[in-house]
Amino acid sequence: MKPNHLLIAPVLFGALLLFGCGTKDTPTPVVPDGAQAGDLIGLKDCEFQPADGETKFAAECGTLVVPENRDKADSRLIALPVVRIPASGPNSAEPVFYLQGGPGQSNLSWEPPDWLLENHDVVFVGYRGIDGTVTLSCPEVTRVLKTHVGKDLFSEQARADYVVAVKQCAATYQEAGVDLSGYTVPGVIEDVEAARTALGYDRINLLGESYSTRVEQIYAYLHPDSLHRLVLIGVNTPGHFVWDPAVLDKMIGHFSELCAQDVSCSSRTSNFAQTMYDINHKMPERWLFFNIDPDTVRLGTHFMFLDNPNMPMIFDVYLAAAEGDPPGLAMLNLMTSIAPIDQQKFGDLSNKAGTLDLEKYGGIESVSLGDSIMGVPMAEFIWPLAKEWSLELVPKNLREFQESDVEMLLVNGTVDFATPPTALDEARPYYHKAQMVLLPEFSHITDVMETLQPEAFERLITSYYDTGVADASLYVYQPLSFEPSISLTVVARLLVAAMILLPAMLILGVVLVIRRIHGRRTTINSKSVTK
Repeated sequence: MKPNHLLIAPVLFGALLLFGCGTKDTPTPVVPDGAQAGDLIGLKDCEFQPADGETKFAAECGTLVVPENRDKADSRLIALPVVRIPASGPNSAEPVFYLQGGPGQSNLSWEPPDWLLENHDVVFVGYRGIDGTVTLSCPEVTRVLKTHVGKDLFSEQARADYVVAVKQCAATYQEAGVDLSGYTVPGVIEDVEAARTALGYDRINLLGESYSTRVEQIYAYLHPDSLHRLVLIGVNTPGHFVWDPAVLDKMIGHFSELCAQDVSCSSRTSNFAQTMYDINHKMPERWLFFNIDPDTVRLGTHFMFLDNPNMPMIFDVYLAAAEGDPPGLAMLNLMTSIAPIDQQKFGDLSNKAGTLDLEKYGGIESVSLGDSIMGVPMAEFIWPLAKEWSLELVPKNLREFQESDVEMLLVNGTVDFATPPTALDEARPYYHKAQMVLLPEFSHITDVMETLQPEAFERLITSYYDTGVADASLYVYQPLSFEPSISLTVVARLLVAAMILLPAMLILGVVLVIRRIHGRRTTINSKSVTK
């Protein structure tokens, strides 16, 4: 996120919607003639620019050849891109293999900081199902979603349309000969292992976020001897691809406690959690000529809650609505509606998350609004559809906790609306060499890695990789703000004013031009008569 993040919040939100991220067009990797599984072909000097970054790195790029499904001896081969950025310093330690969150996102999007590259090679292995020969996108789902978002996102008709689109997407891949059962987390892990071996590394470090922290944990079960140290940010432990409304409600209750201690917030409500509950359960359907779809608003709220700096805008939207002023709800509905949702690779998300946690999904009632404060809007969309995808769960032992002696650093925020802080306590009994850092009032990945206290994050990660002891001493408590730098309510009013003012100015301009032309003609006619 680039400063000033609050000034570009609507753009940021659009980029985040449905886990999507911007990607640059890159050639689809192909399997070279005569290649064998495990081959790293054509590794040579290249210029690499991450999809989400501005810096161009001197790197080495090649093509990794792997089986589509390692469980089948006759599986066809697919190709994945591999990028290695060499360490800038003379004494490099174990390399850091980066793993992007998602699922459904490219693993070639992150821009590694200079302080990490100083002592470590940084390696990216393209994700199967995203960056390789096969991309599990579902344009059918995207097209249908665009017709319902902002209007009737979770209506019965919308859900029926989504199911048809998902089934059509899965059938299309299967008819094309794609073995969907090969595009799972264990497959990703074996791809990284193949790249580690091909690049000649003995042991590697992993740096993962959100979804990929689950990849790291299973990696530690399968290949402990290949790993040096792991950093897991926004930890997703077994079962947490399926969110629990009660956990989100508890964090909103924490907001309510902080609101009671804040003068600006407590002057507007005596109970923020109750205020939010009331609005979500009885939301106006329109403001002026703008539609307000309660489900779309809740989805937008969920995504905005993934970033601490964006939270005050949502607090203000709900507080204003409770005061009888709903323009912010309309603006949030509009923002969600126009976000670039076509960047979501829904097939990849379903295949990787679904094969790990589908059995934890208890039906739409378990994640919908019901009697909760906001339900889990992301889950309301994802899980009913993942259930319709052609899924075969990965082995049961990989879907559950296992004990591990691999060195790990687990980092979560206390108000993370994607991977709640309960994950650290759940993991503690199993990971015997794990260090835990829980950051008060931090939400998800962007807060930890970029926006809030980046110097402290640098110290935390470099100390851990270099010494094995995570130094969190630079972190200081940073209170959550309830005052937005930009009010969506004000933005909505300005938008309406502009929509009224601009046509009025256009009409006035036309009138003035007509008058001027008429005046000139009158003058010309007068002169003609005089002559």
